[in-house]
Amino acid sequence: MLITAITLVVLADAYFVITTLVDLHPLNNVTAATSNERRTEVLVNAPIMLLPAILLATAGELRLPWLGMIGSAIELVIALSGLALWWLPYVAGVTVPWATAGAGSSWKEMHARTYAHTVIILPRIGDRPRPNLEHMILHALVLAAAIIGFIATGQL
Repeated sequence: MLITAITLVVLADAYFVITTLVDLHPLNNVTAATSNERRTEVLVNAPIMLLPAILLATAGELRLPWLGMIGSAIELVIALSGLALWWLPYVAGVTVPWATAGAGSSWKEMHARTYAHTVIILPRIGDRPRPNLEHMILHALVLAAAIIGFIATGQL
């Protein structure tokens, strides 16, 4: 089960990198961001997203469950952050403070420019931004990795 958790973490990270850098329209809309913005997003977030896999692998190799718990906790924080960013505006109409850090626009404006023309399967709730399919897949991978990571670590 530890291999499954590690695989999910790596898969989520690879999926993030690909969907951030490669134009897969209508799944994503990378053309709405500059190449520098996309590169910066990958350089900042990809290593953080890969850290849980390293911690889980090390925990398994050295039989250190606490290290796996830390890796799983980091993965859970990543999942909860993504869910808060995307689902709070949709469900509750609340935008998290870091949603548009440094962008100079609101989340609603950024969503309209960047994500509104991608694949969205959720029904509208007023004029609230809706999570797109690209991010729903990413959130599912990260959340599954966190849950399986905790379960697998508990079995060490």
